Amino acid sequence: MAIQSGTWKRLPPKDVILDAIKEQRRHNADLTSYLWYLMPLAEEFGEQVYEVAARSLTESGLQVSGTELRELASFLQTPEGQARYAKERELHVFGHVTG
Repeated sequence: MAIQSGTWKRLPPKDVILDAIKEQRRHNADLTSYLWYLMPLAEEFGEQVYEVAARSLTESGLQVSGTELRELASFLQTPEGQARYAKERELHVFGHVTG
């Protein structure tokens, strides 16, 4: 198989790479990024989903409790919560999932 010329590109400048790393770390620490997936699971399987998720996230380096996740999930279901986190959700979906 031939290598296409578009396959190999120069890396961007170091500051662009560092900015991308900083954004990825910020995104990974944003609990709403996880809650978009946890909320439907909790509706289907019950509130214990938040406790299990909190243990997993804590083991991965984010200090969070099931209570904190539950409270944020409740807030995200309000009009105020939806408005406040609309930009983060859009960024999550279009910038990190499908981007």
